Amino acid sequence: MTPSARVVPLRAFHHGNLRQALIDAALRAPDIEGLSLRQLAAGLGVTAAAAYRHFGSRDDLLFEVARIGFDRLRQRFEDAFDIAVPPPSPKEACQRLFRLAHAYLQFADDEPALWRLMFGAQAEVYRNTANPDGEPNSYEYLPAALVGLYRQGVITKFPDEQAALFAWSAVHGAATLRSGRVPGALISIAELAELVALRVIQALKI
Repeated sequence: MTPSARVVPLRAFHHGNLRQALIDAALRAPDIEGLSLRQLAAGLGVTAAAAYRHFGSRDDLLFEVARIGFDRLRQRFEDAFDIAVPPPSPKEACQRLFRLAHAYLQFADDEPALWRLMFGAQAEVYRNTANPDGEPNSYEYLPAALVGLYRQGVITKFPDEQAALFAWSAVHGAATLRSGRVPGALISIAELAELVALRVIQALKI
């Protein structure tokens, strides 16, 4: 029996503990998108009715898990650079894009089930959870990095929505290929992030 499937007596949960236990169990699951509340409740040794007192539906639980995922991703992006401060040099502008790509690829590697949930079939719906606290959301960092490249003269044309879409496609595509174990994408994350960042910059210079 796996640790996530251990039966925990119902009396072990009190106040809001069962709600958090359900969230934690979902975050540990190898296939978050395929979960059901009944499955999670059974794994925790509680009734489905007890689980439904905390989440009215499976979708309610997945919304909360996706919100947590976007918050975790945003925190990684915050570590990559301060979105409120323009890059002081062309080198730093380029490094910001590299660090951003590295952070995204590392997140996809570290939390693959959560990453698939956030950017899978329901991605458009889950994007609404990306900015719950009024803080910069995870989708704002890539355009900010591209604007930094423009302001430092690394690229000569102001990055529009199509430029951001191209850059996002490159980074997300690399993560997807890596997730699919495509050999060319299985180099170190640092190497892959640098490769993607350099190709994006080269393409946007044209």
